[in-house]
Amino acid sequence: MMSSIITGLFSSQGQSAQIGADLENAGFNYSDYVMYLHEKPIKKEIKTSIWRSFFNDKTQLEDDSLVISVKVTDPKEEEKVTEIFKKNKVFHQNYFENIKLQDVKSLEYLKKIVTVRAKALIYSSPAIHHHDPLSGMSSELIFGKER
Repeated sequence: MMSSIITGLFSSQGQSAQIGADLENAGFNYSDYVMYLHEKPIKKEIKTSIWRSFFNDKTQLEDDSLVISVKVTDPKEEEKVTEIFKKNKVFHQNYFENIKLQDVKSLEYLKKIVTVRAKALIYSSPAIHHHDPLSGMSSELIFGKER
């Protein structure tokens, strides 16, 4: 069975231990999630640019933000992760269906998936029909009589 991935953005890498403990207390193994940590600080402008490229949104990242991906295989696990993310004040959350956790260990691969997903969401807008404000119902109505 193919799993799905929930990815969340948090304000600080200092949250990693608590979120990891919450996930493990909820029944997830260490091998069920990936925390994208960095040893050297990355400027918030660079991180914001990468996040916007990945997820096509306007979230402004702090210097110390944290991204976590969690493998889920059923709706109960999905609900658990969503609750843990909410409890830990997730800024933004994404759900990716039919993807292996091994694949998202690479941020480059995750970026490709997000790009494809964003392109798939773009659709051509339906035709728009404009009506003349005077072409509505006539004020002259005849009730109960046939013409």
